[in-house]
Amino acid sequence: MKIKKTEVRPLQQVRTYQLEDEDIIDIFGSIERFKQVIGIDGSGGEPTEEEGEMASDLLSHSPVEEDNIMGNIEESFFEYE
Repeated sequence: MKIKKTEVRPLQQVRTYQLEDEDIIDIFGSIERFKQVIGIDGSGGEPTEEEGEMASDLLSHSPVEEDNIMGNIEESFFEYE
């Protein structure tokens, strides 16, 4: 007999970016505006599509450290194969 056990768990991916303040200021004009664009600070106006693209581009070209954090089992079941 062959059976398969499936465990359903949440997975968090945590990415830590190393950004240079000078690069942020050159692109967005200020650190505060960058925080507004990426959603850390909700006090400013909505980011434009261009600002969103610039943020994505900046992050995609920056050094990043990734961690995966596995959560507890939410569901577990066996299946017959």
